[in-house]
Formats: sequence, structure tokens, C-alpha cells
Amino acid sequence: MSTAPNQSLLLLNCLERFEKQSKEITNSAKLIELFCEQVIPFLIEHPLIDNLRKIWSLKRDQMDQRIQETEAKALEETKETFVEVKKTIRKPTNEKITAKLALIERLLSGEEKWYGPPLYRILYDELKQLFEIFMKAGYVDLCKNYAKIATHKVSVQTNPNQGERWVQILEKGRTSKILSLEELKVVQREDKGSLLSIPPDYHLVDEAYIEEFSFAPTVLEAYAAMDATHWDRLNDPAVVWWYFESALWYWKTPELYFDEIVRPKNSNDHGKHFKTTCEKVTWREIAAVRDQDNSIRTPIIFTGNLFKIGLNTLVNAINVYLSQDPMSSKTQLQTVEAQPSTTFKLALDSNELWIHVTLENQVTEKFYIQKFNEASDPEGSTLFKFVKYIIKNPQTGEKKAKLSYRWESTSKHINRLKLPKILKDAFFGKSHSSTFQFKGIQVSLSSNIKNILTELRERHLKSYVD
Repeated sequence: MSTAPNQSLLLLNCLERFEKQSKEITNSAKLIELFCEQVIPFLIEHPLIDNLRKIWSLKRDQMDQRIQETEAKALEETKETFVEVKKTIRKPTNEKITAKLALIERLLSGEEKWYGPPLYRILYDELKQLFEIFMKAGYVDLCKNYAKIATHKVSVQTNPNQGERWVQILEKGRTSKILSLEELKVVQREDKGSLLSIPPDYHLVDEAYIEEFSFAPTVLEAYAAMDATHWDRLNDPAVVWWYFESALWYWKTPELYFDEIVRPKNSNDHGKHFKTTCEKVTWREIAAVRDQDNSIRTPIIFTGNLFKIGLNTLVNAINVYLSQDPMSSKTQLQTVEAQPSTTFKLALDSNELWIHVTLENQVTEKFYIQKFNEASDPEGSTLFKFVKYIIKNPQTGEKKAKLSYRWESTSKHINRLKLPKILKDAFFGKSHSSTFQFKGIQVSLSSNIKNILTELRERHLKSYVD
């Protein structure tokens, strides 16, 4: 009799017990501790859902990729819109238009700093305000190229120069004709209480207004892509799993990572600095429980609902997965794996080896790998010379390294590189003696990205701690 059903039943029984236990906990700190110490490690380590975890991670990677693609295109579209408008309005005389155009110019050049949202969102909002200014200034035809224009009735003063008017209240509530200036002065001297102010005359006219913006259409797609990963964190298993893995990573990560490793890299990039600050605030929700810091307020991200409802979402997904035909699960995994890739590039900085990781349309993130001994030889140690050789000769295919000693081999050099095993296998193929298969200094991967990044970050962090 197969043991698979028994293993599945045991897994589901454990998860049911965790669900019951989490529902009984009312203290948020105890709930976070339960998940970071028991529930999430259990889910990460259980072999029965290996493929399902990959499906979740890969789907989340696809969602992130979608964000990067739409944000890059949205930024391009907003820039193009601004260039077009600036060409059309060459020398504006309206001070508000001039000021707004100058502000957008400073944002694009980096002179004007912004915090929080990505640049495309800032530009999109500024452009919307610019078009509203155009409408008030009478550039309706210009705005028609970038927005849907509609009209509505508004009251307009018939005579803009018409001032305040007065009538006199007579007997039985009757009123006099509108008083002339001289008549008003007489009544004011005799009986001020009998005066009644008459509002100016108004009439209805059609006024054009912007009903809907049509420029930079990808901006709305970028909004939706971001919302899917951040706000649907209770119903989508891939998003729930990402939050659970993040919670465990925060639980294990010291404050040093944010203050000594990430922040200095931000330099004058205020956008990244703000992002790091926000991430640290989120990290503190978890770290405060781990460090028993009672000064931190109630969690905003890692709430009780996130863990309790999120666990229920994962359990339901696991139930469905375990009830499927294994071939169906394999097909699902292959489908999810068919996604844009992430690039990993070997780079030398003096005598240090680094990995440059680039998600498509995103700034490269750099991870320290190791420092080589320069030795007495002017060219450095044997391992250093081996790495310099492959960097200077990036062509793929079979290579033959120059070995100084009989006991050396390319396989030994490759093993001494402090790269994650997945990356070693990605960069290097079979090796024997002085020959080895090299797949290039830059490789593209589409699976296990989160696991690789986690290991790279941990090693990068450890290098600073040590």
C-alpha cells in the first residue's frame, strides 16, 4: 500500500492543528511567534509540497515581472507625453503652466527629489494637474489629444462687473426697485434695517471639463499589477506565501542589514532610501516580537487576519494540490515556469568577486561573494587568476585554464567559489583537469529566483557581520 495518502493525511492534520491553534490566539505577538517559529518553517521544509511551493514562488515572480514591465512602460509613456506637450506649448505665457512644466523638468532631471511612489506615478499626477491648468487657460483642443472631454452646466455671473445691489423692504413684505447709489445713502441714514441685498444675475452655460485621462494607458495597468501583489494578500496563495516567507526572513534578519548594508548603497537615490525606510518599518513589526520590544504599535502589514486567513487560503490550495493527478501538477509547474528570466552576472571589483542581479527593467542589485588573496605573485592567487581568466574571456563553450601546479584543477577552483550551488551549475558545466565548460559570465534563470536571492542576501549580510 502506498504511503503517499498517509503522508498527505498527516500533512493536512498538522495544518488543521495549526489553524485551530492560530484561531485560539488573540495576542498578535504570540501569533507572529507561532508562525515564524513553527508554521512557516513547517511549510517550507515539508517535501510533499515542493512543487506547489515552486508554483507559488514562480507565480509571484511573474507578478513581480509584470510590475517591472508595466512600470517601465508607464514611465516611458509619461515621459513621451511630457515631451509632446512641451513641443506644442513652446513659450507659454501662463505663469501656472510655466511653473508646472519647470517642476516636471526638474523631476525628470533628478534635480527635484521625490519620496515614496515610483517616478511614473509622480509624473502621471503632475501631468494630470498640468492638463487641468490647460483647461482653465483655454487649451481645450490640446487636452482633447490626452483626455476625454465632456461638458456640464455651470452658473456664470451675467455681468462680471455687476457689484452689490440693494432694495428696500416696504409694507407687507413688498420690496422697492433696485436702489440707486443716492437712494441707498438716504435709506441707510433713515432706516438701515429695511435694506435687502440682491445677488448678481447668473445664467447657465456649458463648461468643458476632463472626464477621463487617456494618455499613458499603461499607468493603470501598473497600478493594477502592484495592487495584485500588495492588497490581495488574503486570497491568492502565491501572494500569501510571499508574505509568509517575508515574515520568516524578517524574523531571521538583524537590523544591521538595513542600517549598514542596504542604506549606504542608496547614496543620493532618495527613492531607494525611502523604500528601505518603509521596508525597515515593516521588518520592525516582526523583529519587535522576536526582540520582545513592547514599544512597537499593533502590526499594520503582518496582522492577525494575514496569518489566520492566509493560512486557511494555503490549506485550501494544498488540499486541491494533493487531490490532483501528479501529471496535472507537473504541467501546471511547467506552465508557470515559462516566464521572463532574471540575469546573474559575475563581476570583479579589484580583488573582490560580486554578483550583479538584474530583474528585467529594474536597477541592478549587487551582492558581495568573496575576496581573493593577492599573494606574492603580482597576478594574485591561483583562484584569483582563474576568475580573472573567465572574466576576461567571457565566451561560452569549453575552456582550458592555465594551472600553475600539478595539484590544481578547474573543478577545485569552481568548488572554492562561494557561489550558491544553483549559480555554480548555471555558470559552469562539466570540468576535468584544466578543462571546463563555461556558460558565460551572465546567465538567465526563470526558477528558484527567490531562493537564490535569499541565499545571496544572507551571505552578503554575513560578510559584513564577520
